[in-house]
Amino acid sequence: MREVRAALAAVSAFAVAYLLPGTLQLPVLIYDPAARVFSFGRVTNAVQMRYYGDLIVACTAALAAAAVVWKLQPRRTPLSIATATALSLVGLDVLFYLSRLLAAM
Repeated sequence: MREVRAALAAVSAFAVAYLLPGTLQLPVLIYDPAARVFSFGRVTNAVQMRYYGDLIVACTAALAAAAVVWKLQPRRTPLSIATATALSLVGLDVLFYLSRLLAAM
């Protein structure tokens, strides 16, 4: 059970942390494939990609959340509630990116 709870915490943290940098325009690592240069900033032009920076932030948050839950073993909520919470956060990510995709059409 300890592994499952740590994994669910990691999924939840990843889902939240993956949305935040792009939505709030927080500075992250940006890659420019035309110039083959990495930089640190907020806004990208048409060629630059924020994906790598957003992914690094999300993976770091997921690892930190899993480590905290593994180490502290917080109050035991029912596993079904923890699973539903993690999946609903992932669902929010999917809806957010689908809304941006469909708005661009």
